[in-house]
Amino acid sequence: MAFRKKQEKKAVPTIEVPSLYGSHASMVESAHGDQLILRDEKGTYFTTSDRLDTGLSDPRRYDGSREVTTPNLKAVVKV
Repeated sequence: MAFRKKQEKKAVPTIEVPSLYGSHASMVESAHGDQLILRDEKGTYFTTSDRLDTGLSDPRRYDGSREVTTPNLKAVVKV
């Protein structure tokens, strides 16, 4: 019987967000008129103020074409 070597689990840095797909006022980093810069688990992204706290998903947040700047960050939904 072969024994497996025990692996250490590394702590994953997390970020608390109100939901996994929507944009929320607590995520805003800076504002330039109607354009906002928000931070989530993948990094920063641009969106407009009419997409905040609508209860709908924000297509700019989960857009696959945006650059991921923090690849090892995990999102945790804040209850």
